[in-house]
Amino acid sequence: MEVRIGHMTYDDVRAAIEAEKLVIVPTGATESHGPHMPCDTDTHQAEWMAIELAKRIDAVVAPPVAYAVSKTFEHFPGTISLSIPTYQQLVYEIGAALIKQGFKQLLILNGNRPNGTANDQVARRLVDDFDGPYEFRVTAVSYWEPGAAAAHALRKSEVGGMGHAGEYETSFQLATRPELVHMDRLEGVYAPLVGWDLIAPMEPVRTYGRRPDPNTNHASIFGNPHVASAESGKEFLRVTVDALVDMMQNLQGSYTERKEGGDAGRK
Repeated sequence: MEVRIGHMTYDDVRAAIEAEKLVIVPTGATESHGPHMPCDTDTHQAEWMAIELAKRIDAVVAPPVAYAVSKTFEHFPGTISLSIPTYQQLVYEIGAALIKQGFKQLLILNGNRPNGTANDQVARRLVDDFDGPYEFRVTAVSYWEPGAAAAHALRKSEVGGMGHAGEYETSFQLATRPELVHMDRLEGVYAPLVGWDLIAPMEPVRTYGRRPDPNTNHASIFGNPHVASAESGKEFLRVTVDALVDMMQNLQGSYTERKEGGDAGRK
């Protein structure tokens, strides 16, 4: 069954709208991911997760957003960054277009950490602007968040080893696109642990500092990719997709109950 809107005809999309299917908008990025991985890593991972989720819960997937908030790695070739306002306007207008077409359930599924807080604001703005004429609900989440505890239990790296281009992302790519990963290019590469970790329990605070620069021997890696493997990747993907499925099934169930109950809980 085809789930990608970009591969559907407009009649197919109309049928998905009439069936009140969830539409997933993957948000990725185009940015340096060390000497060993492709620059479309975040976009590929967000879309891959979106497609797997859609197959499991009978949803559809909009074309991914490939350019995003990537200012952190602007000093590295291959990084194409948008300003936060431009990125947010782009995602907002995509969401608005889908809402106006009649989609009642939207999921903004993030694959690039800096997009996360920006996506939250877009989701809030969509509701603020369109909940009068349109009945819909929008969810914003990064794909690794629901299954973080389960993936954390499987890790081989120390806490701080799963940041950017570290164990998790490298294992993801080895499991799905091994032909694009060059582990041999990591020999002797400086790859520091990071104070924020995608899946480890961390203090709920965000601190920002000077951006990395290739002229300071930084390889655009935050974490430890050396312990990554395709086998680990398959396990990470399994627990991550399962957790996303559980989350969305619970949300969709509550949405159906709310509608059948006369929308009494609407805010």
